[in-house]
Amino acid sequence: MISKMKTPLRRAHIVPAIVGLVLLLAAGVGLIFAYATKEQGRDLRTWETLLGAAADSRAQGVGQWLDAQAAVVQELADNASVRFYLTQISAADANAAAAQPAQAAYLRNLLEATAERSRFSGVAAQARVPANIDLPVDSGLVVVDHAGRPVAETTGFRTDDTLRATLLQALKTGKPVLQDFYENGRGEVMIGYAIPIFHVQLATSRKEPIGAVAGVKRARDELFPLLSRKGTLTSADETLLVRREGDLVSYITPLADGTPSLRKRLPVATRDLAEAQALAQPGSFGVMRDYSGREVLMVSRGFSQAPWVLVQKVDASEALRESREHQRFMLISLFLAALVATASFIAAWWHGASVKERSVAADLRAKSREIAHQSALLQSVTDGTPDLIFIVGDQRLRFCNKALSDLTGENPDLLTGKTLSSVFGPAAAQPINSLVENVLAKLQSSSRMVELEIGGTRKIYYSTALPIAPGADGRQVLCICRDMTAEQQAQARQQALMEGLVTTLTSIVDIHDPFCAGHSTRTAQVAVALGKALGLDAAALETIHLAATLANVGKMFLPRELLTKSEPLTAEEQALLHSHVQRSVDILKGLDFAGPVINVIAQKSEHVDGSGYPNGLKGDDLLLASRILAVANAFVAMASARAYRAGMPVKETLDQLLGEADARYDRHVVAALFHVAENRQEWVSWSLPDNRGT
Repeated sequence: MISKMKTPLRRAHIVPAIVGLVLLLAAGVGLIFAYATKEQGRDLRTWETLLGAAADSRAQGVGQWLDAQAAVVQELADNASVRFYLTQISAADANAAAAQPAQAAYLRNLLEATAERSRFSGVAAQARVPANIDLPVDSGLVVVDHAGRPVAETTGFRTDDTLRATLLQALKTGKPVLQDFYENGRGEVMIGYAIPIFHVQLATSRKEPIGAVAGVKRARDELFPLLSRKGTLTSADETLLVRREGDLVSYITPLADGTPSLRKRLPVATRDLAEAQALAQPGSFGVMRDYSGREVLMVSRGFSQAPWVLVQKVDASEALRESREHQRFMLISLFLAALVATASFIAAWWHGASVKERSVAADLRAKSREIAHQSALLQSVTDGTPDLIFIVGDQRLRFCNKALSDLTGENPDLLTGKTLSSVFGPAAAQPINSLVENVLAKLQSSSRMVELEIGGTRKIYYSTALPIAPGADGRQVLCICRDMTAEQQAQARQQALMEGLVTTLTSIVDIHDPFCAGHSTRTAQVAVALGKALGLDAAALETIHLAATLANVGKMFLPRELLTKSEPLTAEEQALLHSHVQRSVDILKGLDFAGPVINVIAQKSEHVDGSGYPNGLKGDDLLLASRILAVANAFVAMASARAYRAGMPVKETLDQLLGEADARYDRHVVAALFHVAENRQEWVSWSLPDNRGT
């Protein structure tokens, strides 16, 4: 028989084996590429660090250069002589400057000296002085009056229209203005600053500019060299400045391909353009293409002084050549290793498959016997319990134990496949179906009390449903129903007995202390209302109700004349009266309450400041329920009429309790009482003499 099974078994195993082999090979290839990707990511992070350091260094150099130029121009704007001279001009007519040659000469000399010192001059001193002529130059300094008219300029320097517009902007806004890169009439790219000059603050309080000073330099003299390649990372790296002009990227420094500054512009929307990415996200790093279409690694840095972005980039093919060669070698090596491992696995599997197949049939027979044995054992276990055990799938019974078949009077095999409605009846099936649907929706176990009427008998079952892993019939639910009818009836009898005991004890107290008849009932009513207002759950509310109702049972052991005495009590009588708390505890401590009823009664006469009795507890040592009971007890005692006095009005009672908050009573509980009492008009009638016991 085994020989006949050999060929089918081999065919049955070869397809999954081939699939597994393909998956294994795919997983190996995936791991190889994941490793290569990780290696490339590490190399990119290294280059990001290197490029970032270079970009930071060059951006710092550019920023320091800009600050230095602004400082020179600002120094002139703050010069007291310049401000005083322009103040005089602004106070006179437009021709006043020409009428003061000595001051104009001083101002011109100041500009010349500053230009020589800060390299704003384009003409050497030895070429300027002997000839006594102005040679046309590009770099220079100029001071203008409040109308933008030049007052003094360095030798050979003339203010062009672009610089004049920048000066007028500084005069208008009263703030320093960067003279951004522009090309003058001689084709030179210029950059500088224009800064307003203000009055000497003597006899005037005006704050508007009285003039302005500007300084411009050729960018190729000092700024562009800061971006030249020094300490380069590769043979093809480049540092450049860009700015945005509408929807265009403007290249404001000379490019490596020989393009002069301010001569190249590309649309911002150009796909994968490195410079566009730099403008959109200064400080970013990426692998993109530059203005020439070359793939580059790029980092960018912005400037606080100017609307530019510095782009530091290297050729990606050169930067990653070694890394990519290493990755290619690793990929080939790992791929060959994966192929060798796969071939070895195939050979080992082919050899082992023929050996394994001989034992498959025997294993199957053994497992079949084991499954049959386990099924019989499981059936015996389920049949040995009185609980109803059944499995539901697609609202039909898939399995049931003997207890369920005995209850319905049908054979288990005949019940299998029937709907729950046909087994239990429509009414009884509805709560079970609801429980099953809830478990299927949440895929977690659920339990609830279910009342079922089967075969004319109504019983209460504690039903638990658990989801079962999906099988051939889809997802199924295991249900276990335990008959709790007897326990429920016993619990109901115990509850009725407890309620009867409480009522009896309360009646005895009311008879023994007729002046306080109904006090316990009213206290319980107020305490429960306060508990609800403070958000207590049902169990805590039941504890408060029992404690309030039974709190005074200890008074049965006190002399009746003490309880009905209308005169002030002596110290001995007070001590005797206080003993009723401990007597109540002693009477009730043998009863098994669900909550801390005894502890609440023991603390009902304690105060939050520790001045209460019998143990002087205070603050957080007191249960919240006991603090609620203390307020409710005091409220009922003051608001209820007695034979020897009328009750206090509710408002006065609340005011007195509020006055003792944080000393005798919990302020939060008293605040809750204020809110509750507003909606309990029936409490007002307690103060009337004819309502002592109602």
